[in-house]
Amino acid sequence: MKTDDLIRALAADTQRGPDLRMMLLAGLLPALGLAAVAVWSVLGFRVDLGAAMLTPVSAARILLTGILGIAASRLALLLARPEGGHTARLWPLAAVAAAALGLLAWAYQTTPDEARQMATVGKTMTTCLVAIPLLSILPVGMLHYTLRQGAVTAPLRAGFVAGLAGSGLSAAIYALHCTEDSPLFYVTWYGLAIAGVTLVSTMIGARSLRW
Repeated sequence: MKTDDLIRALAADTQRGPDLRMMLLAGLLPALGLAAVAVWSVLGFRVDLGAAMLTPVSAARILLTGILGIAASRLALLLARPEGGHTARLWPLAAVAAAALGLLAWAYQTTPDEARQMATVGKTMTTCLVAIPLLSILPVGMLHYTLRQGAVTAPLRAGFVAGLAGSGLSAAIYALHCTEDSPLFYVTWYGLAIAGVTLVSTMIGARSLRW
C-alpha cells in the first residue's frame, strides 16, 4: 500500500459512524405513527380509552408492552456496537415477563371459575393475533435496518431484541383499540403475538445481521 493510500485509510478510520440512536428514532417514530393511524382508521380507538387508562388492570396492557418495547429498543442499540454482545444484559426483559406472568396468575386466582374461559378467549382473539404482527412489520424492519448500520457481533440476540422491541411497541398501540381488559386475555394473546414476531425476527437476524 502506498503512503498516501495508508494516510487516507487511517483518516477514514477516525471518522465517526452514524448516530444510531437518532437513526432509530428517525425511522421508528414514523413507523409507530403509521401503526397508530392504521389502528385508528381501520379498527378505531376504544371509546372509553380515557377511563381505561385510569384503570390499573387495563392500563397495564399499554404499560407492560410499552416498557417491553422501550427496554428492548435500548438493548438493540447496545447490540449494534461491537462490544454489545458482552455488555448487553437481558434481565430488564425478564423483569417485564415476570410482571406479566404475575399479573396473569393474579387474574386466574381472582376470576371466578365459570368466567375464566370467556375471559381468556375473549371476543377479539383472532383480531389480536393478526393485527399485532401486521403492525410490527415496519417497526421491526426499521430496527433491523438500524442494526445493519452498526457492528453487530451477536446477530441472534440482536434479531431477538429487535422483534421484541417492534412487536412490544406495536402491541401497545393495538391496546388503544382493544377492549379486552382481563390479563387472562392480553397476557396470553398479546404474548403469543409478540412471541411469533420475535421468533421470525430472530431467525432473520441470525442471517441478515451477520457480518
